[in-house]
Amino acid sequence: ATLAQAGGSKLNPPTSDLCRQPVTALMAARQLPALLAALLAASSAASDAGHGDAGHGTAVVTGNSAHTYDPDHPSEPFDDVAKMVTTMFSDDSAVDRREDGWRGGFCSCVENGHISSWYQYASAMYLIDTCNPTAGLVLRSGHLQDRHIEPLQGMMACDTLKLISYCLSHHAPDVIPGSWKDTCSNAHYTVPACDVDCNAAVQHFGLPGFAVLATAFSAFFGFSA
Repeated sequence: ATLAQAGGSKLNPPTSDLCRQPVTALMAARQLPALLAALLAASSAASDAGHGDAGHGTAVVTGNSAHTYDPDHPSEPFDDVAKMVTTMFSDDSAVDRREDGWRGGFCSCVENGHISSWYQYASAMYLIDTCNPTAGLVLRSGHLQDRHIEPLQGMMACDTLKLISYCLSHHAPDVIPGSWKDTCSNAHYTVPACDVDCNAAVQHFGLPGFAVLATAFSAFFGFSA
């Protein structure tokens, strides 16, 4: 049979479903990044809606609106971190919990923690000058003054915030949504590429988010098949 008899020509070759499938797959692949972004946004919104409250009915604040830098009165945010803990130790009204040695427990926690260091994780005592129930917390914040341009100092600073958040979540969780969240956010603002969760709240991938993700993927693959 000639090309004309086969139903095509040099300018218009015959087409079939097999020819269309690669085009359809390419179109679907181009749509995938936008779909994934929408799915992640929907999943995050569903997860946040399912975890609006944490402990004792206190709402968890998820925004980062705490930074209050004043150029007329500059301060080192990591000094403010230490001052906040010291105030928490000395002010009985700052932490609503029984006197069960929680101050000593917090200090023991941070003193036994490890943070990023030269080529390995090392003791947090490199940055902790003092931590005890009487004197409070004193950090060697001068070791972090170049964290904006020195990646290692940035990792040390970030790990320090993570360590304090962790220890507070175990020994004084009531201060996290209020005093600690704001103070930690101020320090977090000055640390590049830091993924600390100043709320110290465990992130869950809840059922609502999974249902949205599964439904959307089913619809996508059903459409592109």
